[in-house]
Amino acid sequence: MSTNVGLLAKPSELNSNFSQTLMWVIEIFDVYFYMRNQLINLFEIIMALVIWGSLMLMSDLTFAEQVTSDSWRVSPRLAKIANPVAADLSSSTTGKNLYLRECQQCHGETGKGDGAIAAFLGKKVANLTSTEVLRQTDGAIFNKIRTGRMPMPGFKNSLSKDEIWHLINFMRSEFGSADALAHVSSKSINNSAYLSGDKAHEVLFKKSEFPSAQECGGCHLQIYREWSVSRHAFAQISPTFLAYQATLVKLTQGTLGDFCERCHTEVGMFTGEPILAGNSSRAKVALEGITCVVCHRVPEAYGKITGRLPLEPGDIHNPIYGPRKGDELQHVLDTHADNPPKTHREARLLEQVSQPGFCARCHDVRLVNGVRFEDLFSEYKQTPAAKKGVTCQGCHMGPTQGVDSDYPLASAAIVRGTPTRPARRTNHMFPGPDSSIVHPGIFPINPEAQEFARPEEWLSFDVEAGWGTDTFENNVSKDAKFPGIWADPDERKTAREIIEQQLTLLAENRAEATTLMRNGYGLGAVNIVEKEHGLKFDIEVKNLTDGHSVPSGLIAERNVFLQVSVTDADGTIMFRSGDLDPNGDVRDTHSLYVHNGSLPKDDQLFNLRSPILSGTLHGGDREQVLPANYSLSPLIFMRPSDTPSLLFGGIRDLRLQKKSIEALGKRWASYQVEPEALTGRTPYHVNVKLVAGQLPPHLINAISGVGFEYGLSARAIGDKLVELYRVLWEKQVVIK
Repeated sequence: MSTNVGLLAKPSELNSNFSQTLMWVIEIFDVYFYMRNQLINLFEIIMALVIWGSLMLMSDLTFAEQVTSDSWRVSPRLAKIANPVAADLSSSTTGKNLYLRECQQCHGETGKGDGAIAAFLGKKVANLTSTEVLRQTDGAIFNKIRTGRMPMPGFKNSLSKDEIWHLINFMRSEFGSADALAHVSSKSINNSAYLSGDKAHEVLFKKSEFPSAQECGGCHLQIYREWSVSRHAFAQISPTFLAYQATLVKLTQGTLGDFCERCHTEVGMFTGEPILAGNSSRAKVALEGITCVVCHRVPEAYGKITGRLPLEPGDIHNPIYGPRKGDELQHVLDTHADNPPKTHREARLLEQVSQPGFCARCHDVRLVNGVRFEDLFSEYKQTPAAKKGVTCQGCHMGPTQGVDSDYPLASAAIVRGTPTRPARRTNHMFPGPDSSIVHPGIFPINPEAQEFARPEEWLSFDVEAGWGTDTFENNVSKDAKFPGIWADPDERKTAREIIEQQLTLLAENRAEATTLMRNGYGLGAVNIVEKEHGLKFDIEVKNLTDGHSVPSGLIAERNVFLQVSVTDADGTIMFRSGDLDPNGDVRDTHSLYVHNGSLPKDDQLFNLRSPILSGTLHGGDREQVLPANYSLSPLIFMRPSDTPSLLFGGIRDLRLQKKSIEALGKRWASYQVEPEALTGRTPYHVNVKLVAGQLPPHLINAISGVGFEYGLSARAIGDKLVELYRVLWEKQVVIK
């Protein structure tokens, strides 16, 4: 096992406000480098230090607490990889040039962790001359340089493998001591097996015509971190989406085509991947869903074309398109003109990327048969927000989720240790009502996790059982059996360290999503209408946003409902609505327990989910789960509508019954408790909860026929969805 000290050691405890602290730190050295570039005088330096001190007083993280971490483990398998590059003078010279270019800004000229920006990183930078570092195997150091760990970037996409080995040879020759080198483990393995697996990944990567987000993340560290846990990154990984669209393709005899898939993996559809290909066979960039190039390789403005975009192919050096011209990029390239960094060579202005119409490409979904399945952008155009000029980006990419706010001034990138000059920077986390239901070793998209184990290996790692924790490992029985690589306790401990990072990021995203939803939904007044002859009361539910209806997006599957209970003075429940059946569904017509007569239908249920109504043979309509109508014809396929929906107010066979609340609107839910249900033991207590979920479990049953990715069962997904229900607001009312 390699020594547990990283190249960039982290504090002994993860600060709960790490993300906010990191933003402050970035802003601090933004100011520092901006002033340095402007050749400021001593007085200005002193003022900068005052600002720095003030910001640190605002943070719970104190630099005095920076200690060498006892944890940046590396897989024993990876630590044993042999260095294939001879440690000669030529290699050390090459490594030194790379070190001065890529590493000295943090680790310092002499490797002692005292580089120009080391003090501003919020984590103690490792001393490369220390025995703790030099005793690590070449394979362990190689892995850490490749994958990185915040705030240290990974160099997997900016340095070749040989260049990393040259760096290690330089470190050994320049910073090593005889004592430290004597303790380096001589145990190593031939890296042919590792390289062959790595080569397979490279072959898969080369199938794509676009750079991976991980390449972009080499410089755009914070943006990558935000994106890696976003709904955009999850778009193609989502097992429920994959099963949903596969079911619709099946029900329409394939004629739905790539209608759903082309928004969830535009790269995959652009490059001609099969619509129903498994994620294990997709190219790396295609699996990244709404990845960097989907927004920043669009050469011109387009209208609502449901994801059918002519992306501009090319490697990392090709031009990118964004909200501003490339002046700062040109400044970076001029600074490193003798040896340009591995980055795009041109940044072009695309004004639409900052406008709501850019989001409309995928967030205004109209099926070929005329059904408006999602009309978020169409709603927005009619709202007060649109009239005021508030954009989608202003609410969903700003510092406060769901509230139009100015973007903070911050560096967009750190190139070879130097931050770009501060500018208005957007947040790319895009939290929303959906949360990940896959194994945390697979999502968020983490290059360190990908390097450590394959998806199928992660799926066999039992997070809930506590594998890798001290409590579990100290009590595991000697005859316990573990699958594959997990038989080694050091592998389990290393994996747990990665998992804890993943869970922290997922929790941060969920907290931001809860903030977003609380800024969108409000629980208003509870009016008691009658209390003498039974109980009658009304509850107000409000849309707090002026930009669109709530729920938004896939409103046919958005469960946002009231849970209401009335109890007497002894706690006896006299009335309830919005409670869940054993599957986790509310008691509506789609509940299997209601359908089978095991539970009564909740006739007073208040649910903002907009049902899908399909036309019947006799001219009426009925509610169904999926937006694919049944047909008496044996040729079931997606047909263009034969009537003008504009003139007829819709199409004949299928429609959405919208129940969402319009911008700044409200709905009243009315409840009645019959006199015979009351016990007479007053006071009565009315408990009201506004609950939001992402998908109803009955939908999982409807799409389970095609199976789910990542070894998930319908039951496992349903249970996870119930676990992810969140209470946005709660009120208690006493009736005397």
